[in-house]
Amino acid sequence: MLAANVHISILMFRVRVTCPGCEGARSYIGMAKGSFACAPEWQRRAVAMLTGISQYFFLFLLLGVYLLSAGKGLGMLFYGQKLCLPQWSAVAAIILLPFAGTAREMGAYQSLVWANVITLCGTVLIPLVYYVVAGTGAIDLTGARWYAIAPLTATGVLSALSTFTFGMTSQFMLTEIMSEMKDVRELPKAYVRISAPFQLVAFMVAGLGGYLFMGSLSAGMLNENLPFGAPFQVAAACLVVHMLISYLIKGVVFSTAILRRAAPDFASPDDRRKRSLAAWNGVVISCLLAAWLLANLVPFFGDFVDLLGASFTPLSCWVVPILMFLRCVHDQRGSERRPKVHFLEWVLIALELVLAFVLMVMGTYSSVRKIAEHWHQYGAPFACHCEGIWPTCACSAGHVGMDWCEAVAVNATL
Repeated sequence: MLAANVHISILMFRVRVTCPGCEGARSYIGMAKGSFACAPEWQRRAVAMLTGISQYFFLFLLLGVYLLSAGKGLGMLFYGQKLCLPQWSAVAAIILLPFAGTAREMGAYQSLVWANVITLCGTVLIPLVYYVVAGTGAIDLTGARWYAIAPLTATGVLSALSTFTFGMTSQFMLTEIMSEMKDVRELPKAYVRISAPFQLVAFMVAGLGGYLFMGSLSAGMLNENLPFGAPFQVAAACLVVHMLISYLIKGVVFSTAILRRAAPDFASPDDRRKRSLAAWNGVVISCLLAAWLLANLVPFFGDFVDLLGASFTPLSCWVVPILMFLRCVHDQRGSERRPKVHFLEWVLIALELVLAFVLMVMGTYSSVRKIAEHWHQYGAPFACHCEGIWPTCACSAGHVGMDWCEAVAVNATL
């Protein structure tokens, strides 16, 4: 999945530097229009609509996931405070507002990039270091199994592919990233030498590390499998910062797109007029409110990620970039600028398209069915979800280190 992600990102780069209509493109829709500039009118309109809908929906759902995760992280950090998940999500939105209201470009707070990397590492490494030092005695590993090759099921494979697709893709905002680069031709080097190795190491450490200690019972986020205490809180703090920064970066792209549609005269990030700043903050506040509503309508992280990874991710991050590349190759016939494509690369592109459509159809069906089967376990939207954020038997009886709740329940029935 990582190799496919890198390949499709390089396809987008090749479109950006070889397609005349894409030079200077500052948005995903702008790049789609540029790559289809020589296509019939109906194709241009269809691709622009497909690109916009898939990107905006994907970004909006991402903002909901990030705000939900940041709210849960705050609840885990301050687990002694009896606030419900909707309230913690609102607190996360309030914390974000001053930064989101002043950041009109992704590079506005460059130091936050390093903070994002450090806190991501902390979210993964703190639980693993805890397991190494303290062991897994507090975790109920009854029924856990460790396999060299685990038994495969269609649902499990689709869920894993959806999660990897969600975690490793960035094409939906790659155009905006390239537009802020000093030298766009450095993108392949940055992607292949820095981004891809970091993603590979991060996923392998998180996945294999969690499986090493918990086996087949490993699920959810690693930091959720720590007992209440200082390590649990430090890991939660890392999660909060990581999710808030992730929201900030994606929020810039989403809010800019909305402002360009609603008030193009005030959409320039260099516009320092008070009316422009007011328009920007109006969009930012509206997006935060909408993301908070979404986060509390579907307050279940794992299945939310699976659904997002199976539905909009393949469409926005795989299908649309490949369509751009195919159109670019078609329109550059006879030109020296035409991208050179080996036969094996055509085979790879075909396989990527097949996988994308399988995920969009079968993966989405599997995710929706899974959510429907477990809906009664999640509780109603906007209910006081306190699982894993209140150290009480009523909320977190199944949490690591809460085994004493079983004794309390037994005594209560005697």
